[in-house]
Amino acid sequence: MILVWWGATVTTNDVGLSVPDWPLAYGKVNPDGWTQVPALLQEHGHRWAGMIVGLLVLSQYTFQLVRHRGGLIEFVAMATCSIGFLYLVWSGALGLASLVGVMGFVWLTLAWYSQRWNPLRGLTTLALLLVVLQASLGGLRVLKMSDPYGIVHGCLGQLFFCLLLLIAYLSSSTWRHGRLILTGKDRSAALSLSALLFVLVFGQLIVGAILRHTQRVHLAASDILTTNGHWMPPTSAPDLFTLFLHKYYGFTLGVIVIVVAVKAQKWVGAAPVIRRIPPLLMVMPMVQVTLGIFVVITGKSFWVTNFHVFNGLGILSLTFILMVSCWGSVRTIGMIASTEASPAGNSDAPV
Repeated sequence: MILVWWGATVTTNDVGLSVPDWPLAYGKVNPDGWTQVPALLQEHGHRWAGMIVGLLVLSQYTFQLVRHRGGLIEFVAMATCSIGFLYLVWSGALGLASLVGVMGFVWLTLAWYSQRWNPLRGLTTLALLLVVLQASLGGLRVLKMSDPYGIVHGCLGQLFFCLLLLIAYLSSSTWRHGRLILTGKDRSAALSLSALLFVLVFGQLIVGAILRHTQRVHLAASDILTTNGHWMPPTSAPDLFTLFLHKYYGFTLGVIVIVVAVKAQKWVGAAPVIRRIPPLLMVMPMVQVTLGIFVVITGKSFWVTNFHVFNGLGILSLTFILMVSCWGSVRTIGMIASTEASPAGNSDAPV
């Protein structure tokens, strides 16, 4: 969460290019007096926060590797390929780096399937690959001075956060002992609506990322209901249209989130921890829309803008956990069939 806030701060204050090189900073591990210069503290501090997260991800990968008796060869290969990938990105050999990256994800898919890895074993390996990819995107944002790399870096950061949530969720007692129990009809609705909701929320965050990286200092318009006087600006004015899309898509999405959250109350029932998600999803979209309005009114005030980003990540995270809970639910129809098939209709027969 700290890393996400710090990254949002870098974008909000438009200090992403205050350090012109990568992975070093002005040719050094730490530039002189960097903690005394706000722009350097934010940008270079973000790099240090990212490195700490990377080391933590490496630690959880190593723990799962040892726990499930993975080989030393795999660890050495992962470390070597990761360093090599980052070197290729730094040197500008992006074609070769892309090939190495694709091969890494293909290897993960084949190994996970063929060796029947435990989910945590596979997910922590995926997290390690993604944190290396995320670091390279952050570096390319600096080296190429490219907004598209910055947008992808921001969006992948949100998905990476969801992946870490998934790892924590699958490790918890809530997943082991408090999973949802859904009937056939309710389960079908829960699966489709929860997945659709997550995709729609992430889509809004993509639009938001484009808006933040292309209109860092000032928004293209300061009116609320219209956009520079237009109810629907032409697509030939991309800045205005992006702002319009983010505003009206956001409001519509807020209504959708609340409607699905009302339905989700039936799905989650009295499930521990998970039952708190629907009430939060009924409130957070209203907070998000309010914060969005004040972003426009205040001309992108730092605190308002950052809390708008943070609350958006919260909505994405809750819809993600809701989706995972629904897709990982227990089918009551299977439980009923198992009970009926057991001798003497024993209701305690194992499922």
